[in-house]
Amino acid sequence: MHRVILIDNDTERAEILREALSLEGHQVADIFSWAELSWQRLEKLQPDVIIAEAGTPERDVLEHIVFLSETLELPVVVLGAPEDEDTMRRAIRAGVAAYVAHGISARDIAPILKVAALRYAEYRHLRKELKDTQNALSERKLVEKAKGILMRDMQIDEAEAYRRLRRLAMDKGKKLSEIAEMVIAICP
Repeated sequence: MHRVILIDNDTERAEILREALSLEGHQVADIFSWAELSWQRLEKLQPDVIIAEAGTPERDVLEHIVFLSETLELPVVVLGAPEDEDTMRRAIRAGVAAYVAHGISARDIAPILKVAALRYAEYRHLRKELKDTQNALSERKLVEKAKGILMRDMQIDEAEAYRRLRRLAMDKGKKLSEIAEMVIAICP
């Protein structure tokens, strides 16, 4: 099923969770306390999901969880999390795949991990889609600016400026946005 890393300061609770995960067919690659957390070891272990206990009062656990989710690009399941709305919003914005503020039983583990994996896959898809859209918009702005420069400097209409940019891109084997950047750099 899933290769799991547990992060919990309570070793007894972590062992109970390890047993429950093993019974459900998951492999617990390692257990860390927040103090001994090592990013390098986490990367080396290559887990599919991280389950993090967030009830630790002496650390800003959410900051660590955000880092785990974004840097390692893994679904993070947060257990024992604070119930305040601000913390929940920050966790969700950070891409936390599951946020469980109450206790769970062993039989809850499998569905939580399934939902977390699916939710995280959707989150990554939406982030990629957003990034692609932002890149396309940025490229479009470059092309529009380059067309404006050509229209101004060469006294041509918009359609002709676009045709010239396209022709140059095809002749040079480059993307239209790359040619637009060159035009902007040469003729600001």
